[in-house]
Amino acid sequence: MSKRVTIAVIGKGKVGTSLARSIAKLKPDFMLFAHIGARQKSFAELGQQGGPEVIFICSKDDAIARVAKKAVRVSGKNLKMIVHCSGSNESTILPSVNSAGISISRLTLHPIQTFPHADAKLLKGIYYMASTGDRFAKNWADKFVKRLHGRGVIHISPKDLPLYHTLVVFASNFTTLLGGSIEILSRSLGIAPAKMKRAVMPLMKRSIDNVRHNNSADVLTGPLVRNDRSTIMKHRKALAGQPAPLRAIYEGFVKLAKLI
Repeated sequence: MSKRVTIAVIGKGKVGTSLARSIAKLKPDFMLFAHIGARQKSFAELGQQGGPEVIFICSKDDAIARVAKKAVRVSGKNLKMIVHCSGSNESTILPSVNSAGISISRLTLHPIQTFPHADAKLLKGIYYMASTGDRFAKNWADKFVKRLHGRGVIHISPKDLPLYHTLVVFASNFTTLLGGSIEILSRSLGIAPAKMKRAVMPLMKRSIDNVRHNNSADVLTGPLVRNDRSTIMKHRKALAGQPAPLRAIYEGFVKLAKLI
């Protein structure tokens, strides 16, 4: 690739917009060639002046292959690599040759981050997951993440992507859903959820810090680690009138505490 790598980002959602804004600030090493919507009827601008050297696809997972194929079809001879940002899909869902019939590198590069809104700052200081069978793409991912001020790259085998993605769903969505559980239980107590979340937030933050710096088995506290059956039974009775998913989560916790 040239000393100044030109990159096009396809996708105007939170991730795509965050990435485009970040790339725009990486001069002179990188230049944002174009930022276009994944649903845009025409990608013709990708063919201007030979097109970009790299294309990032930041569309919905089930549209990645279609959007990538459409982009490569009109992109110019400069294209040397195509990347998607899905954490559960292999890089092989992307086209392997450019419009000139020349082989291109393929890469899965997934920011291990949640994006409540579009913000380039969310891409700094985080880890990224990379998956590819292409050595050039692997090395490029390391260099690009470093330039983004990322903390590092976790390289995952293509066959392990579903399990990796399950792990990050546990880390992100399960945490959010636990917040939802607190909201449900707060209402049952007749306490405003916002007030109760403020009350338990120091506890939650401390628990996160405990897990960050220790093995979970060493910092688990309460009736689950003590196997305090009488207290656990009280919890079960208290949850009897709550939604079934909440009861199932609690029972899952009881069983999981025996495995860690």
